[in-house]
Amino acid sequence: MLDMMVSDSPLGRASSSPFSPGFGWTPRSLVGRDDLLFDLGSGLVTGPSDSRYTSILMGVRGSGKTVALNEIEDRACADGWVVLSLDASSPGLPERIMRTIAGAGERYEGLGLPHAASGKSVQRSFGIRLGVLEGNLSTTESYDLHSPTGLREQLTHLAEAADRQGIGVLLTVDELHGIDRGEARRLSSDLQHITKRAGMPLAFIGAGLLEMKHTLMRDTKLTFFHRCEHYEMAPLTLADATKGLAGPIRGANGRITDEALAKAARSVGNSPYRLQVIGHQAWTAADAPIGVIDRAAADLAVEVAEGIVDNNIGIPAWHDLSDSEQSILEAMAHLGGHATVGSIAARLRITRKHTGNTLRRLNLSGYLEQGSQREFRLSELVPERVILNETRFSSGLPRERDSRKPVTPRCRNWMPRAKAYCVLSTGHAGRCRSR
Repeated sequence: MLDMMVSDSPLGRASSSPFSPGFGWTPRSLVGRDDLLFDLGSGLVTGPSDSRYTSILMGVRGSGKTVALNEIEDRACADGWVVLSLDASSPGLPERIMRTIAGAGERYEGLGLPHAASGKSVQRSFGIRLGVLEGNLSTTESYDLHSPTGLREQLTHLAEAADRQGIGVLLTVDELHGIDRGEARRLSSDLQHITKRAGMPLAFIGAGLLEMKHTLMRDTKLTFFHRCEHYEMAPLTLADATKGLAGPIRGANGRITDEALAKAARSVGNSPYRLQVIGHQAWTAADAPIGVIDRAAADLAVEVAEGIVDNNIGIPAWHDLSDSEQSILEAMAHLGGHATVGSIAARLRITRKHTGNTLRRLNLSGYLEQGSQREFRLSELVPERVILNETRFSSGLPRERDSRKPVTPRCRNWMPRAKAYCVLSTGHAGRCRSR
């Protein structure tokens, strides 16, 4: 019997699929990301003087940001680094970072950090067991977990402790586009002071949606984030898709015909997430590894995957947009998926300036691609079928108001607690507001 076969249970049959169709799950085979991971790793090894030591990954949904973040975290852990892994999808990031630092006392014994389990000043002798470091120390130290220290002091203390052991600290923050603006400024200031000014071994890698280009990165008070090395997740090539499908299938004792592989690979487009979904659906449709993945299985996989990707990426991305932005994409869908500034402005009866500004913003955020002769076309992020389906109950009349006044760019930072976007102007002072 094949190694990948799994016995049935009363609950059902466990999947033997070598693909990971869920968000953030690291697949068995990473394709198209070798250069990115090498560049990030080289920056970490070089140290605080390297611009890549503090980096931000940006990409559309399903482009592999979280997977790349997971991989670089794993590599840093294997090299003995202290890794603090968090996300900014909800408020309270600074407090969560401090709790993670407190919990690191148990995971990284050799650093002499306090344990989160105790709320008192304690005295203890400790040993070292961290990566390749191993041994015992006879010194005894006291800690007070309730000392009035803030985020900057705790991060500095952690970086100093790591520096004494000859290692580094890596702080990763996923969903960076959702960070509270006040918390972003606080974190930016602290990291600027510790890493950039003091040169301490505290590395930072953030990841978020492309919309950060015209929200977070336009805030004049976030100079640290501006100075980070910025990486856009490169689209997969056809060769990447072919390798990313064939390798896991054959590595799991599966078989796929050349015709089926070509069909599946062409349907992947440039999305790592779509690759995993199509691969998983093809494996399931063929009952692999018993059955061969043929053209019929590939056709079925592509059809099923289209609906899954639309539901998990296209529709959420559509509802991230403002009414104004949705109007622009709806007009493009009715114009065949590609249009010029003039044709959209005429259809919606709005100014060319406002139309052009919105199109450029959508282009920066990955919703559009710019072709030749000032023409824009819909990208794979929200395809034409999703737009037409999501607007099928609309009146068909232009939703964009006819305005000759210049439009002030809005912050549009997402506030999870209020479940709304910020309505203030880009680069505003103070916290975000929904009304």
